[in-house]
Amino acid sequence: MSRAVGSSLPSPLLERLRGNDLAARVGTVVLILTPDRAGWPHPAMLSYGEIVAVDPFRIRLAVHRTSGTAENLRRAGLITLCFVEAGMAYYVKATVGSPQDPMAGFPSLARFEATVVTVLADEARAESEPWATVADGIRFALGRPAAVVLRDWQAVVEGLRRDA
Repeated sequence: MSRAVGSSLPSPLLERLRGNDLAARVGTVVLILTPDRAGWPHPAMLSYGEIVAVDPFRIRLAVHRTSGTAENLRRAGLITLCFVEAGMAYYVKATVGSPQDPMAGFPSLARFEATVVTVLADEARAESEPWATVADGIRFALGRPAAVVLRDWQAVVEGLRRDA
C-alpha cells in the first residue's frame, strides 16, 4: 500500500540519486511515466546513469531529445518516477521545466529538471501483508563492457550536475 511521505526525496532515495555509486546501480531500471497526448500514462525506462538528484527537491534527467518521453515532458511538464528495488519502492511525482535541448556535450540528449511535488512509499501493511516485500525491480543486461557504460554514465551524470 502506498502512502505519502512528503514533498522531498527521503534520504535512502536521495543517496541513490547522488550518482556517486553508479557501479552498484548497473542493470537497475528506473521506470518513468509521462502523460501522452491522449492523457494515458506513457512508460519509459531510464538508468541511474541518466538521473541525478541536485538536492532533496530537484532531480535532473537526461532523455533522448527526439523521444516520445521528451515530447511529453515538453508538452505536459509532468512525470512520475518509479524507484523499485529489493526492499524499496518509491514513486516520485514531479513537475518538469523547460529542457536544455540538446544537453551540453550530448547532442542526442535533452536535460530536464523535475521539481518534486510528492513522494509515495509503497510498503506492505504490517497487519495484513507482513510477508510481502519487494524482492527486486526491473533489470536490464548491458550490451557493452561495464567499464564503457560506467564511463558514459559518469559523463552524463556530471553534465546533469552542472548548472545550465
